[in-house]
Amino acid sequence: MATLPALKPTANILLHVDYRTSHHVRLLLDDLLGPDRFVNHLIWTYGLGGSSPRSFARKHDDILFYCLDPKKYYFKPPRVPATSRRMKGQTKKATDVIDIPSLNNMAAERTGYPTQKPLALLELLIEACSPPGGTVLDPCCGSGTTLVAAANLGRRPIGCDQSPAAVRTAKRRLALKQTGR
Repeated sequence: MATLPALKPTANILLHVDYRTSHHVRLLLDDLLGPDRFVNHLIWTYGLGGSSPRSFARKHDDILFYCLDPKKYYFKPPRVPATSRRMKGQTKKATDVIDIPSLNNMAAERTGYPTQKPLALLELLIEACSPPGGTVLDPCCGSGTTLVAAANLGRRPIGCDQSPAAVRTAKRRLALKQTGR
């Protein structure tokens, strides 16, 4: 396993990829971190978007979940409403298929950033995979949703991006959050 000195042994790595790259990225992460560091292959399913007449409609993305130390990583299973009659009114542990709609064009949280993810998705992942008071790093922060979700949940957000437009968008969202808007 490669050493990643900037990360604590308790760190988790969640990487959002699409169907074209998920298998390649999984092999690269297995080589970099070791296959024993793999925790889950999560499916984020959503309903919006187009469909092709020549294939099944692509309505999901993949999230690869790795830890640095299989004995020390943080995980708090998310709870979702149970759907069986027997468990009516109760919750159960969420599965590896996360059903949260993507943002539609009229969503109040929409920033106009093309790859923006829903706040509900990032809050679910951050709450499950980082401890209260922990640090959340997003090295490709885009619209800043991960940073806002981390701040909402009492985590310390750190973000960067190669795009000046992305950095401006993320900074604006964090500033609005701090002013309570």
